[in-house]
Amino acid sequence: MVVTIDLTFTTDRLRNLIQKSIRQNSPIDQNGYTIVLQDEPNLKWVKANLEKLLDENDIWDFVVAENTEKENEIAILKKGDIEQLGIYLCTHCGVSFESEIQRIVHQRIHYLG
Repeated sequence: MVVTIDLTFTTDRLRNLIQKSIRQNSPIDQNGYTIVLQDEPNLKWVKANLEKLLDENDIWDFVVAENTEKENEIAILKKGDIEQLGIYLCTHCGVSFESEIQRIVHQRIHYLG
């Protein structure tokens, strides 16, 4: 399986940390701000390892998100900027939606429930 990691929205420090960590563990192809991992076991495994890397380095202002539009793509985003990928999260329960309108309708349920 091929997994793509989008580092477009990261800082230089974080991008270097991720690239260094991946270089030690897996062969990668780099094209600007994208890392393509060949022959990874699965997307969840890559995501869990990236989350662990952020945690171990006390990086709390970024999150690892799966792109719902592109299969097997992960993006590292600054917290609060996840909408850049077209993912809108409910602030109450964390369910994801494809549009802000869907999220707003859902969030009203929490208030009117």
